Amino acid sequence: MKIKAVILRLLFFVVEKTCFWKHHNKHVLEAAQQSGSPTLICMWHGHFIFPMIYLKNNLSDVSVISSTHRDSMVLASVLQKYKFNLIKGSSTRGAKNVLKNMIKKYKKSESVIAITNDGPKGPPRIAKAGALQLAHKMGANILFMTGRSNRFWKLKTWDRFVLPKPFATNHVYFAKIDIPKEIDKNLIGEFITSWMNKLENDIDKNNL
Repeated sequence: MKIKAVILRLLFFVVEKTCFWKHHNKHVLEAAQQSGSPTLICMWHGHFIFPMIYLKNNLSDVSVISSTHRDSMVLASVLQKYKFNLIKGSSTRGAKNVLKNMIKKYKKSESVIAITNDGPKGPPRIAKAGALQLAHKMGANILFMTGRSNRFWKLKTWDRFVLPKPFATNHVYFAKIDIPKEIDKNLIGEFITSWMNKLENDIDKNNL
């Protein structure tokens, strides 16, 4: 696992330091931070490298929901080196611990929590509802972050992970997700899945 962690840290370092970065609508995150409410940042697992590098370099106190699955522990060790706070658990393992720690974090009005909504093992681009239901109930800002690169490898993993090539131009996108207040909590996962995938498709279609 240590060797995998070293390789992953090296890949993050190369992408972060050699690529050119452009940001779209980052005022959405800035507004959320100034709102006086906590924030949940959503992302798909296959594109998490774009939001994570941005958050590492621009926010000082971010908690990341990280699975206790063995494969996820490699990524967790890298995130810890990057000074992210980890909330360990997932929809299948340690869900109660995740929700308990989210409540504790959300008592601080400016807290920021990031989650890969389809992690740790998919299915890809289908959001799990637990953390979203809690964030909605507590009145948190719910944001979406994703990314694109003009030069990249797409790995043959379950999430079709996108890895930018050195010296590529990378784009990071921000959007606010407005969940209807009266929505049935059991439909929140479906709502977020549809919303996030629509924005992903719009980015591809319009070359945003």
